[in-house]
Amino acid sequence: MTINLKQLPDGSMGLEGKDAGNAPFIIAETEWLAATVDKCFFVAPRAMVVQAINARVDTVGSDAGAVTAVIRKVPSGTAITSGTALHTGSINLKGTAATNQALTLTSTAVALAAGDALAIDFTGTMTAAVGTVTVAMTPR
Repeated sequence: MTINLKQLPDGSMGLEGKDAGNAPFIIAETEWLAATVDKCFFVAPRAMVVQAINARVDTVGSDAGAVTAVIRKVPSGTAITSGTALHTGSINLKGTAATNQALTLTSTAVALAAGDALAIDFTGTMTAAVGTVTVAMTPR
């Protein structure tokens, strides 16, 4: 299989494979458990462009209220809750188990500067919620 580097329309680099797709090649992921609190899970070593965010609920939250999460871009010195949401809506931690949630990015090129962190910001009571989120990026 041949894989080539390719400049994407937003100025970032991607991988191009046999299907001529634009594949991101830097992946950051984190899991959440019932006891998980807001946390940073990736610090950009250089400028990046977020290409996709996907979440998967393994065990749904059982609290009576809404249980959600938002992936935020958090510059150094900024609290997680003050970071910028990278997608519209939120991850539904009470969504259908074993079902992927593809999140809609806030723009076609969500840029991270070197040193920006990715963080997950929870709302509601986690109770039994378990799952994973993956952020796919390309270097800028």
